[in-house]
Amino acid sequence: MDVSNSINNEKKKKESGVRSVSKQIILGLLTNFSSLAPSMSLGFSAVAIPVLRGSLTSNGISWFASIASLATPFGCFLTGPLADRLGRTKALLFVNAASFLGWIILALAFYSSNNYPLLITGRILTGFSTGLSSAPATIYMAEVSSLELRGVFTTWASISFALGVLIIYFLAFILKDAMGLICLITAALPCLGILFTIFLIPESPSWLVGKNRIEEASDNLCKVFGTSMYSQEVQNELDALIKLKSIKLDSEKKSLAMQFVRKLKYLFSSRTLKPMALVVTLFFFQQLSGTFVLLFYAIDIVKTAGITFEPYFTIVLIGVIRLIAAVLTSIICKKVGKRPLSLLSGSGMTICLLSLGAYNFFQENGTIPQLPVIPLTLFIAYFVCNALGFLPVPFALAAELFPTKIRGTATGFISGLGYMFNFMIVKVYPDMVSAFTGKGVICFYGGVALLGTIFVALLLPETRGKSHTEIEALFGHKPTIRNTEAENKIEEGEKQGNYVGIEFKDV
Repeated sequence: MDVSNSINNEKKKKESGVRSVSKQIILGLLTNFSSLAPSMSLGFSAVAIPVLRGSLTSNGISWFASIASLATPFGCFLTGPLADRLGRTKALLFVNAASFLGWIILALAFYSSNNYPLLITGRILTGFSTGLSSAPATIYMAEVSSLELRGVFTTWASISFALGVLIIYFLAFILKDAMGLICLITAALPCLGILFTIFLIPESPSWLVGKNRIEEASDNLCKVFGTSMYSQEVQNELDALIKLKSIKLDSEKKSLAMQFVRKLKYLFSSRTLKPMALVVTLFFFQQLSGTFVLLFYAIDIVKTAGITFEPYFTIVLIGVIRLIAAVLTSIICKKVGKRPLSLLSGSGMTICLLSLGAYNFFQENGTIPQLPVIPLTLFIAYFVCNALGFLPVPFALAAELFPTKIRGTATGFISGLGYMFNFMIVKVYPDMVSAFTGKGVICFYGGVALLGTIFVALLLPETRGKSHTEIEALFGHKPTIRNTEAENKIEEGEKQGNYVGIEFKDV
């Protein structure tokens, strides 16, 4: 009976033109699929380093692990302008193409007796694709999802990343040292991503209206709404987009260079500096609290932490827990909000890391016996807490806090800075272990997590359920009457499940 009612309700939604929840979910799955292969690069060094250790020096291994993070910011910087200039779906195609090339080159490297130049080239390309994947899917879902579900979908990128890491860990658990085969299997995923993007993902209507492609925007609104018929609700949405969007004639459009300079100037204006400083600082605490280091060196750190269980099984278990936590986070953030989740996340990470460091200290001194279940539990709890807030929230806020006209550029730029922090912390990890020992490094990450939690408690505002104007007001921006009226109109539509992501003409 419940299933029948659900089906009838869905049919009524399609007939009335109200946005289909199932359609939004499908689009979320399809767009974030393109992030899978790039995210697998995050966990690849953890499973490849044990295979490479016999043929590479310690310095060579650290470069192999970190070089992907050095390439990632370039993808981040490019993906925003790419998504803004060519469209969200074409940006997804670039993500898949770069990822495919990177994984194919890595496969050739392993089939060529660990050819170091090919290894580095492959890691650079896969890292570059990770950067490219940082914005398009999140921006797309922020633009095509309803207000009630926007917060959920902007965290789905973290689910894709968690799933990608789990897949690479699982492949290593099954195939062990067959790194070449693992790379070939991974290279097949971008091929599927290209097919999904071409045939199943409609371009963002908001972006199309911005390019004055009204007819395409109209057709895609029907697809986004999950209806085959052109309803009055779809027409109302299109009218709202046209009225609120700044449309320029082709002859009046500025060159790409001039548009980039204008966006860059706006990016560093007083209106955006505060939210940008907030998100950049969150990325700083995210990276220096060990978020990605523990992924890049997972097997080494598992052994350092005193976990004596089979290492590949251990990291697969951790990957499963991370994925579950990421899914739960996407569900509960709608009801709880990002601020309390971040506070819980940071507090839990601090407790887990400092407790793990203390356990290793007392165990090495003989004060307590070796109990592998304790570090394993703390390790898993750390990743759960991390997935609740410190991992997804900076990425989600980067997609929420900026106007549509620079959202792609801002998201790419800030994500790039985050990965620069990632490169530095991953590259120096072996040196930090040599200088401070493994337990000392773990305690350092715990201290940074504590500072990050204090920062969140003092300065992170809550954005759940707030319109773009209300979010801007949190940072001291006073909206114009024109923008306030525009926001009021779109908020009324959002409450009915209608279209969001409209750009306002305020510069």
